[in-house]
Amino acid sequence: MAKLLYTTFSDTDDCGRSGLARGNSLANSSYKGLAQKNSVVIRKVVAEQLPRLAEVCESVDSVDVEMIFHFDDFHRICVNAKTDTLVHLECHLCQEPVVWPMRVEFDALVASSEAQAEQWLTVAATQIGAPENIVVAAGQDLDVAELIEDELILQLPRQVCFDDGCERRPVMHFHAADAEPQNVTATDRQLPFQGLKELVEKSRRSAGDGSQE
Repeated sequence: MAKLLYTTFSDTDDCGRSGLARGNSLANSSYKGLAQKNSVVIRKVVAEQLPRLAEVCESVDSVDVEMIFHFDDFHRICVNAKTDTLVHLECHLCQEPVVWPMRVEFDALVASSEAQAEQWLTVAATQIGAPENIVVAAGQDLDVAELIEDELILQLPRQVCFDDGCERRPVMHFHAADAEPQNVTATDRQLPFQGLKELVEKSRRSAGDGSQE
């Protein structure tokens, strides 16, 4: 059985743009070219390249990414991505920042346009089954941040604190069912129509005085 050959690229997002990448350069690497070479891309994406993710978090560390590109049986560009990072999120209980490790892995098809993605969703659904995940690329050249940002946002946890004994957890006060009701005086209650009642009574007295004359 022939061994499948892969071409490995390794750099950081900034280095790839400046042409100073270690090993094979990713500058101007197209998705099609990466799939043709069964490329493995190893990259560190800095937080500045993920503005939408950073917006919904307190802060984001750099993201370690490994991607494998290949063609499927229908000559569509496929990517298997593994990401590893730390995000800083607001605790849903005490509103303090919590460091949360995120390790997300996903498979996706890379479409070159919305029209192509729609075609895959409609035609493929009847013939081979609809693909679970499609990423519409803004250009032909590799943009790692574009491929991973939406998936990272979707995988953010709804809550990040599960420690019932957390010292910063706010104290909850509950009213006991058998507790004696507190006495409420008239002065403690709001009487929004008290002034209107006095005005009506004053008007009646004035009308009565006029009739006696």
